[in-house]
Amino acid sequence: MKTLGLLGGTSWTSTVEYYRFLNEEAAARLGGLHSARLMLASIDFAELEQAMRADDRPGAEAILAGAARQLERAGADGVMLCSNLIHRYHDAVAQAIGVPILHIGDAVAAAVKEAGYAAVALLGARPLMEEAFYRDRIREKAGVTVLTPDQADRDYIHAAIFERMCRNVYTDEDRTKFVAILEGLKARGAQCALLCCTELPILLPQGPLPLLSSTLVHSRYGTDWALSA
Repeated sequence: MKTLGLLGGTSWTSTVEYYRFLNEEAAARLGGLHSARLMLASIDFAELEQAMRADDRPGAEAILAGAARQLERAGADGVMLCSNLIHRYHDAVAQAIGVPILHIGDAVAAAVKEAGYAAVALLGARPLMEEAFYRDRIREKAGVTVLTPDQADRDYIHAAIFERMCRNVYTDEDRTKFVAILEGLKARGAQCALLCCTELPILLPQGPLPLLSSTLVHSRYGTDWALSA
């Protein structure tokens, strides 16, 4: 089994889920007392969020690349960025290390394609819904139409993630609002909702559409890679 290096703390609440899912996958596939071979570099998310909010791309890339190099030096065979949003900086981090990064967008696209959906709703942090780095990767690799909420709902989702969920605060008010957003996307033709913020599956275990947890499919993707020859 290869050793996976987890670049986490982005936020810590979802990094906990990665640790659980990866170990559950290893145990289910290998049986007995088997668990995943993992290393964790957990950054201070406040420092990264400050750089992102200031649009300091070099600063954000330096934080993430430094953590990735720590994982490589410690012996990780591959790295998983435990957040959809920080894949915005994937290319710079990948260039900083000599081991592969298992891209969460590839894991999500593969799951969408396997399920046979033609149109999906994309929910996540504002840049994830508005910028091409993630949305276009899903569309091109899965061959699907990607729908996003309107501007007001995108603003609400982004605020809910950073002001509450990243602080481990999950409210019924947010849950009700997210369900209403999903109802609107379903009416526009979405057949599935991609929960592409790793905190969202904690808030929404179920909804008016089939839900695809990026955290779970990324963990399965990582396990596939770790157990491959």
